[in-house]
Amino acid sequence: MPATTRRHGANSSRKCLTPLHSEGTLKKSVGDRRRKESGLTTNGPPGPGSGPTDPIAGGLDRRRESRAEERMPEAPREAPPAAPIEPPKPGKKLGKIDKFPSKLSKKQKKALKDAHRPLDSWERYRALTDVLDEAIDLVDLADHKARFALVIMAALNVVLFFVAVRTDLVREIPKFIQPFVGVYVLIYALVALYFFLQAIESLRPRKSQPQVPPVTQTGIEEFPLGIRFYEDILRRDVEDYKRAWKEVHVGQLNAELAVQAHALAGINRAKYTALRRLYSGLKLMTLLAVGLVGIAALAAVIGTARKVTKAATRGAKVLGTAERIDNPGVKEPSGIAFYPPSGHLFVVGDEGLIAELDGNGKVLKTTKIEAQVEDVAVHTPSGMLMLISESRSELILYDPASGQERKRWPLDLDSMLGTTITDRNQGFEGLTFRPEEGQPGGGVFYLTHQRSPSMVIGLAFDPAAPVRRLGAETVLSKWSLSYEDLTAITWSQSLGRLLVIADAKDRLLVIRPEDGAVESEIPIPGQQQEGLALDASGTLWIADDLDKSVLRIKDAATRLQNQLEGKPDEAAPAEGTGGDEEGKSKKKKDDLFGP
Repeated sequence: MPATTRRHGANSSRKCLTPLHSEGTLKKSVGDRRRKESGLTTNGPPGPGSGPTDPIAGGLDRRRESRAEERMPEAPREAPPAAPIEPPKPGKKLGKIDKFPSKLSKKQKKALKDAHRPLDSWERYRALTDVLDEAIDLVDLADHKARFALVIMAALNVVLFFVAVRTDLVREIPKFIQPFVGVYVLIYALVALYFFLQAIESLRPRKSQPQVPPVTQTGIEEFPLGIRFYEDILRRDVEDYKRAWKEVHVGQLNAELAVQAHALAGINRAKYTALRRLYSGLKLMTLLAVGLVGIAALAAVIGTARKVTKAATRGAKVLGTAERIDNPGVKEPSGIAFYPPSGHLFVVGDEGLIAELDGNGKVLKTTKIEAQVEDVAVHTPSGMLMLISESRSELILYDPASGQERKRWPLDLDSMLGTTITDRNQGFEGLTFRPEEGQPGGGVFYLTHQRSPSMVIGLAFDPAAPVRRLGAETVLSKWSLSYEDLTAITWSQSLGRLLVIADAKDRLLVIRPEDGAVESEIPIPGQQQEGLALDASGTLWIADDLDKSVLRIKDAATRLQNQLEGKPDEAAPAEGTGGDEEGKSKKKKDDLFGP
């Protein structure tokens, strides 16, 4: 067998007998053999006298020593002082960091380190700009609050202005209180002046002089150059200003920001001091304004009480004392009529009701009708009631026994009045019937047009005839009056006169039916008189819409008769008439028209 074959076989046998190793293990063993052959160990170069003194080996030792020196670790740096660990609060659940404070992650250690290191230049710049923005926001907030206080003050003064223009309220204040009210108003004026001064102090522009230390204390690197504030900017020309921005350092910029923040802090302190005074004055001013409104309310109550008393007693020296019936069966009495067959009274209300009252004013029954019925009259020949609707301009025939409507006549206002009507809400409000033989229907219906124009119209038509539109052909008489608010009319058989209410002047007009002349005007009680009637006993009944009541004046017809028979000192003269009445003394007129 050839030698190569024997060697291959020997090698193969050794390979089979050698245990298997990984590639790394084989490389390690080969390296160990080489180190042994070169006299080296794994723990470093051999000691003195160990191994041969080969120059190559010595050179390897020197290179190894130099590499070992290069790999020498640096001295450990001092760690930043650890933050003191506070004990957990009672009841708080411990986290991982609380349980094991020494086991911090790298991120947590970095955060702990950042919490205790000083800010760098750009971090200081961002922090200072935040401080500056917050100070500017505080300035804007103070201005908004000052303007809001001025709005509140304006609202208070508007209310007081409307109170002050009510001169009647000032007259109603008792005389012994008026000096104190004057002092009170003076105090209010002084507080308002103080308020205005503090508002000006809060809103006025300010310039705070910054406290800049000398450059010898801070050094040029921390000294502000004046490149941000507008006054400092305008001290330079454009080229100088550009050059300043090229040469400025971050420390100098931060120093200027700090100076500006300090100056704004001084401005805000002054603004908010004035603002606190402003709102203190506003509180006092509000309390004083409430007191003035209270005084005005008291004066209004006193004035209303006086007006009610005066309204209730007005005309008492001529007609007698009025008795108030506060439950007439309707909420807003607008018309009243005496019904001779039963001796009862019928009252109509704006809300759409008609009530029947007995001779003493007690409600007997109430019936639903349409709304906006302004007055009621009795057609004595038929015993029916005639109603007038202002909103629809219609006359309505009503049966009081059955409570049913029988007929309805539309009215041609333009042809009746002889003019074009623009405001339909100011139509016919008063209605009465005067018996007269020879007329269609047995008499004449009189209607009062409230205003524009103020007029009394007499109509003649037969309620028993077929329904038709009533126009100028039915008008028998038409009288224009210089009075406003003609709200009611009634016929007095005993006087032979028409009685008309002029609500605007609270007067009862006595009118002749022949020519419509006003013979006399007499003050009457009530606040808003809209209905008028005379019963068989001569008692005068007045429906008061505003007072929601009916007034009864006994023996009023007799007193009126006395006035017409020659007692002019007790009654006022008619408008536009002459005679001895105009020469009467002012005292007699005051006695007549006074309460």
